[in-house]
Amino acid sequence: MQDEETKRFYVWLGDVTIDKFTKTTFLNLVNFAEKAGSTKMILVQNRDHVQKDQFQKLFKVLDAHRVSKRGMEELMNTEGADKINDLVGKYAVYRIDLV
Repeated sequence: MQDEETKRFYVWLGDVTIDKFTKTTFLNLVNFAEKAGSTKMILVQNRDHVQKDQFQKLFKVLDAHRVSKRGMEELMNTEGADKINDLVGKYAVYRIDLV
C-alpha cells in the first residue's frame, strides 16, 4: 500500500514464508515503491510468525531497522496506551529508507 502523503510504501508480510520472500522479491518491491515515489518502505509482520528469526536475519542484510513502540505509534496514528500495546504485541515493524 502506498501512502502518498507520507511517501511510505507498506508491505504486509502476513504468513509468507522465507522461501517466498527472496532478495529478488524484495528488490522488486523496492523498485515498485521507488517508481511510486516512496522514500520509505515499511514491512509489517505478525510477531508470532513461525520463521520470525530467519526474517530478522534477512532484514539485517537488507538494512531494515526495527521500529520502536514510539515509532509504531507515529506510523499507525494511534492514541492510547491500550491500543498501541495491542499493536506492539501483535506486530513487528521494520523500516527501510529508500533514498
